[in-house]
Amino acid sequence: MVTQRREGAKQTGKKFYMMSKNKATLPKQRKDVPLDGGGIDTLSQLLSGALEQAGVNRKDTIRLRLAAEEILGLWRSRAERETVCTFRCGTRLGRMYIEITAPGSRIDPDEAAADMAGQLLCANLLAQAGLSPVYSYQDGINRLALYPARPQKISPLLQLLLAILSAVAVGAALLALPDWAGEAAAGVVDPLFSALMGILQTLASPMIFLGVCWGIINIGDVHMLGRIGRTVLLRFLGAIFLLTAATAACLVWLFRPESGTAAMGENAAAQIYSMILGIIPANVITPFLEGNSLQIILMAICAGLVLLVLGEKTSALRALLGQVNTAVQFMMEIVSRYIALFIFVSLLSLMLSDAMSNLGGVVKGLALGIAACVAWPLLYALWASLRLKVSFPLVLRKLLPTYLIALSTASSSAALSSNLETCERRLGISGRIVHFAVPLGQVVFKTGAAVGFLVLAMGLAEFYGVAMPPSWVVTGVLTAALLAIAAPPVPGGSLTCYTVLLTQLGIPAEAIGLAVAGNVILDFFMTSCGISCLQSELMLSANKLGMLDREQLKKE
Repeated sequence: MVTQRREGAKQTGKKFYMMSKNKATLPKQRKDVPLDGGGIDTLSQLLSGALEQAGVNRKDTIRLRLAAEEILGLWRSRAERETVCTFRCGTRLGRMYIEITAPGSRIDPDEAAADMAGQLLCANLLAQAGLSPVYSYQDGINRLALYPARPQKISPLLQLLLAILSAVAVGAALLALPDWAGEAAAGVVDPLFSALMGILQTLASPMIFLGVCWGIINIGDVHMLGRIGRTVLLRFLGAIFLLTAATAACLVWLFRPESGTAAMGENAAAQIYSMILGIIPANVITPFLEGNSLQIILMAICAGLVLLVLGEKTSALRALLGQVNTAVQFMMEIVSRYIALFIFVSLLSLMLSDAMSNLGGVVKGLALGIAACVAWPLLYALWASLRLKVSFPLVLRKLLPTYLIALSTASSSAALSSNLETCERRLGISGRIVHFAVPLGQVVFKTGAAVGFLVLAMGLAEFYGVAMPPSWVVTGVLTAALLAIAAPPVPGGSLTCYTVLLTQLGIPAEAIGLAVAGNVILDFFMTSCGISCLQSELMLSANKLGMLDREQLKKE
């Protein structure tokens, strides 16, 4: 009988997949299934078919399916009576969703299953990338939801390259026409560019605040962090700021514009001191009106820590923040679909203003950014091998597969499966650390992004003649590092970060076109740098905690 139910479940999943495989979106479907052994098999097959149709790769499909089966098994064991689950999938406003709901009392996997806490701790951080199920409870219904990223017919990289080439071609054609044609085109393009910038700046401040605050809340609670959480998080934060500051100290001398020399002098220390005190906001409204990212991030950290400490006492406020965060992230996802259009308009506006006659500083910033993102993983791996007394070539060979995946795809999500396997099976890091720190690290520990943001900003500052005194450099280090931590794991997240970064450093708004164009290439190296540095850092953290298998690490 069990075999027949499983065969029936397989046929159901296969039928669903064959029916919708040629469609670009998930078709609406609803099916009521009893929460028993056969029902869990049926739900698993339905979920698998929907994930395949959504374009999720096989490894992530298997992992999500197993996670869902474990949660459904927990629901079944805790159910007070016979329960019927409802499977739904479809597309809302262009966003695919998959839901499994079950009526009854609240059965939160994080709270009810201690052994699953490490796997589900970072669920909301990964959910934006469609890599983790999200649990919620409302109106007497337990809900498990997945939001797979929408597959694109044209890869994001190709879209961006086409936008850049199109902008260059159209701009060159307009510049070859009489002056009146260029002026007429500028009269259309410039207001459109200002409108697009207004949309980004409107979303930037609330997204950064909610991203930081919600990320802190999702740690769980103060007791859950324990010794592992404190050690890992403190080392993550320290390494990001240290690497960004070291990069600034080594490279800022190569970007010294003439106007920057006069800004340096005996008042440098006073400027830095004033800048540090300026991080404290005068009120909660002004930072959002002025777009002061450092003040916004400080308020987000304080709010997140307060809500984390108070725990269930602020459950309603936490739920509200979670809903607002989801709404803002969704709006950003919609905006990110038109990144190619934004790049086209911004570069065309730049060409019509004849500002692209000399891009030496930008090219230098891009080249040095790539060099820094290549050098830091090597230096980090060398430091780890010396501290752990392991062969440096052996460490490189173990880090290389995941590094190449991240380098070739510019996607931390694509490298997640390889990262988990490498850390636990090849580097000998305890699973207790791996299941907590790898997902969290791929969202928070973005050393490559911090370095790339800063170096590219220095190139743009030189190009636009912005002075770079010590106070500017310190502001750049703090802003780049904090934005790298706060950048949401959704397409277009880095675009929003550039708008905030350039505003904070006094670089003209029209530079965003050059920043995003440079980021198309730099993003590959920033992603691979962050992933590789994360693996080296986890080896050191595990060793400090006494949770590193040295014998496994030394094996070929």
